Amino acid sequence: MTRLLTALLAALEFNERSEPDLELTTWLAARGVDVAHALSIVGPLAEHSISVLPRAQFDFADPLDNEAVRAVVHVALGDNTATPVDLVAWTRDQPDRMLRCLGAADALGIDQLCNPASYFDQRALWVRRNALAWLAAGCDGIVPFNFSAIRERLQRLPASQNYRLATADIASGRVLRRELRPLPTCIRIMVPVPISDAAA
Repeated sequence: MTRLLTALLAALEFNERSEPDLELTTWLAARGVDVAHALSIVGPLAEHSISVLPRAQFDFADPLDNEAVRAVVHVALGDNTATPVDLVAWTRDQPDRMLRCLGAADALGIDQLCNPASYFDQRALWVRRNALAWLAAGCDGIVPFNFSAIRERLQRLPASQNYRLATADIASGRVLRRELRPLPTCIRIMVPVPISDAAA
């Protein structure tokens, strides 16, 4: 079975399992997520029982399984922003611990990585810490899973331009620089200063 077919079947199973959840919608909205916009980008956002597998992967689990974990699940799309490539899961209390169903997604928002519009007029592409932060930012930017694949994509960008990646804080910037080493010469990592701090 091809990787694409496997991803499509996983997304189909997820869609069939998922039902509207007002409580989750309210929780997401309270954390700054425009749920209607998020649904238009990634499709359903639903909580399911999952089994945590090695290599930061997961599978759906029986809700009665004592080892099962409740997690928010949604689709990760490919470069064309339409084709599912994987499913992503994370828990409300540990959103930084993200799992992939197939281990196939290189990043959430991967279509933005090599899109010239992401860097137009010296704009920076945001590298978000987790899926919740990405959803709250209107799905603007990327959430990395596979840094080596991201570095390879960045290396294919035309070297005639400079490209900026933005992180929320210095610690995140240092992690990103380390994970993308060796950093392509045309890439700069920056931490924008809040306007209130800059004015002080």
